[in-house]
Amino acid sequence: MKNRSQRQSSPTPKRPAYRTLAGWALGVLVEQHAITECEHHGHRRSRSDPDAWNRAREEAWRNPFPGATPEACIAALEEVMRSIGDSCPDC
Repeated sequence: MKNRSQRQSSPTPKRPAYRTLAGWALGVLVEQHAITECEHHGHRRSRSDPDAWNRAREEAWRNPFPGATPEACIAALEEVMRSIGDSCPDC
């Protein structure tokens, strides 16, 4: 009888990190520090940092969401940013 460390687990299919273009755009904005999360309520807030915004746009252009054009990815970034304010609505 094999112990747990010796058993081979069945490989699970790898799922993409992001399922939607909007989710991907939000992830890029977080990774580039263009937006943050309110530590008390969890709402997203724009940092109003033009350098971070430019980094996010460059990242979207260089590494677009699979199956999307760089132009569509930048449009998705802009759409997400339009939906985010610079303050938490609950603070």
